[in-house]
Amino acid sequence: MKLEVACSLTVVTLLSDFGLRDGYVAQMKGTILDLRSNAVITDISHDVERHNIPMGSFILETTTPYFPKGTIHVAVVDPGVGNARKAIVIECSTGLFIGPDNGLMARASEKLGLKSIYQIRNQEFQRRPPSATFHGRDIFAYVAGLIASGRRPEEVGPKLSKLEKLDLAQPKLSGKNLSCQVLHVDVFGNIITDVDENMVRKIPASVGEGIEIRSPTRTLQAQYARFYSEVDDGATAVLLGSQGFLEIAVREGNARDKLGVRALDKLELRF
Repeated sequence: MKLEVACSLTVVTLLSDFGLRDGYVAQMKGTILDLRSNAVITDISHDVERHNIPMGSFILETTTPYFPKGTIHVAVVDPGVGNARKAIVIECSTGLFIGPDNGLMARASEKLGLKSIYQIRNQEFQRRPPSATFHGRDIFAYVAGLIASGRRPEEVGPKLSKLEKLDLAQPKLSGKNLSCQVLHVDVFGNIITDVDENMVRKIPASVGEGIEIRSPTRTLQAQYARFYSEVDDGATAVLLGSQGFLEIAVREGNARDKLGVRALDKLELRF
């Protein structure tokens, strides 16, 4: 019986750069609940740095695969709200994304098996009149509530042939040199790079070996490890992190402060 009840519920996730001080997130939730009162709304994060689309993209990509099939993901990091950027619905094999077509949802939708993209043009799928500066509430949350209530993604408007993607450099491994960039810095100051697990397996280093790391402003020595406590207190470890990417961490310290980096900074690692 519990399984039957759980399967009848619609899960909706929210991600934004709004923070929680103001009422913006609550207004989005209220919009959804007004249309589907028993929706299960889960916050992924509202602490994305303001206007930081790559950060929002990373959090979506690494979080949405853990939700059940059929989950509706609403993502709003939207510095271009009100301009010519499109409002879209992305239908995937295991879920649905609703938000701006600015690269925010591209990597996550590929992870969930991208099938179709629709532009939100049908005025039935917009709270009337929609605010020119708050599409998160008046379009994205409203569409989520309607789809959670049984409307179909293709009803929102015309089908699109392509999705906007982030213009990010790709990591490059050449011999014992690895060029990469910072994708994200977590709350512990751990630096998560854009080197995925497949490339990590090709790195020519063994546990315990030394690694030189160069940021735009600093150079430091690190050690290849399997987990944080495999290096001494205050030492720097390079390891495959829990999010599936190569990570740089300082045991009981802050790697971001030690290297002086932020998202999208370039890094060079020498093994």
